[in-house]
Amino acid sequence: MPATSSATVFIQQSTLLLQARPTTTKISYSYNTDKKTKRGSLAVKTFDPVSGACFRLRTRKVNELNRILRALAGLAQVQAGLASGAELLATATE
Repeated sequence: MPATSSATVFIQQSTLLLQARPTTTKISYSYNTDKKTKRGSLAVKTFDPVSGACFRLRTRKVNELNRILRALAGLAQVQAGLASGAELLATATE
């Protein structure tokens, strides 16, 4: 389960996975704070148990955090069938 290299790659791969398998794909995220340094990090994972595909991303950058959380809302809309992945991919690459 290798981590993806950037937020853009994570969003693109997750969107493609959700388009291929919208009913079985799961998105999970966790936010952790280091008490000594008072820095937080976000870990996001998109996983499909049927195909075994898994994409992970961990970041501390605020700009990436914002993009990922916006994309998660968009990915949820794709998963619910309310939006297409093409719209989300266009937004992610900007």
